[in-house]
Amino acid sequence: MSAELICSAANCVYNSNGLCSANNISVKGSTAHSSTGTECNTFKEKGFKNAITNVANMNVPGEIRQVFSKDSIEMSPNIRCEAVNCIYNSNTDCNASNVQIHGPGADKSCYTQCETFKEK
Repeated sequence: MSAELICSAANCVYNSNGLCSANNISVKGSTAHSSTGTECNTFKEKGFKNAITNVANMNVPGEIRQVFSKDSIEMSPNIRCEAVNCIYNSNTDCNASNVQIHGPGADKSCYTQCETFKEK
């Protein structure tokens, strides 16, 4: 399922003004019982090399639509999630309509977490 994803990991190559420009997101946390047990496995630190090597996962159509839309979020990545203890997990697909990834100052995926996680 596609969801609106807001992200505070400003140092991620996919972060575009607080929105996620990745086409596909992977959230780890198969044993998580809270958001601190999760992480955005898609996180890649900003830089030229990561921008080039991860271009295939960029949601270019969503980014273009976002430029022309001021009233809605147009970038909606597909979110695969290993956090089976989360109420939003449906056979490893996230069914939350709005997802927040927390990671200010993160330089690695282990410093990010899914703030939307709610234990079953």
